[in-house]
Amino acid sequence: MNKNYIKQLAQKIKYIVTDVDGVLTDGSLTIDKDGNEAFGKFNIYDGFAAVMAKQSGIEIIVISGRKSLCTEQRCRKLGIENCYTGIDDKAQQLAELVKQLNINLSECMYIGDDLIDLKVMNMVGFKVAPKNALKDIKKIADYVTKAKCGQGVLREVVDLLLKSQKKYKSLIESYK
Repeated sequence: MNKNYIKQLAQKIKYIVTDVDGVLTDGSLTIDKDGNEAFGKFNIYDGFAAVMAKQSGIEIIVISGRKSLCTEQRCRKLGIENCYTGIDDKAQQLAELVKQLNINLSECMYIGDDLIDLKVMNMVGFKVAPKNALKDIKKIADYVTKAKCGQGVLREVVDLLLKSQKKYKSLIESYK
């Protein structure tokens, strides 16, 4: 990966659109005896990354193929207003949001790990895949994280954006 090219892409990003399972989670599901999702397991560093992004003017948008009350609740707690679960056509959902929110796709990043993410990844200005995403996803990604799914992928990406946009140091200062 060309660091200068990645930095150029990162400087333009105002929206991080992300999948959930296999990105924000390790892709595992815990199902109780009644067939219900017992709980969701999310990385705390990714949660704080969502807070950091929002404080720095970068909006997080979640589009997940699987309906998940755990994901919806986690997004509410983190202040992520645009959370969509149970979405079969992620590209259509993003296209609708682009119109509704007047978003420029070149200012969007998408983080995905599986084939359902291919179409939507090809719409955006910056494509990201977790370290252990499918090969076909990593092939088209502009950036492959060092972090594996569920182990701080969003945090790595937010740090990259904030450093590229020269917002990281001022954010750190705000916590001193």
